[in-house]
Amino acid sequence: MKIIVNGKEAGTKQKGCALCGGTWGDYYEEIDGEKLFFCCDICALEFINMVNEVKKRSNWSRIDELIINGNYYTGRTCSAKNGNREYKFYVKFNDDAGIETFKELS
Repeated sequence: MKIIVNGKEAGTKQKGCALCGGTWGDYYEEIDGEKLFFCCDICALEFINMVNEVKKRSNWSRIDELIINGNYYTGRTCSAKNGNREYKFYVKFNDDAGIETFKELS
């Protein structure tokens, strides 16, 4: 999965956390068969919850590309791609890494 966080490629220790782009920490999670870097377990859980929500709502089995803009405080405006299909959404998480707000965008 190609991941862009606030304009920069992410998902590896060198490039940054797959959710926030941070380079501190040392947490990895396997998602859709790919080992992704996260700064912490909270970001990993938020990312997993977000990916699962997109898959549920879009009926996709996988996401090829995920573009994330924003942060924890303002929420994130995102675009997920599967082949030539695109799903745009806004997501904000609560303190327990759960989804507080999820809106489909057109």
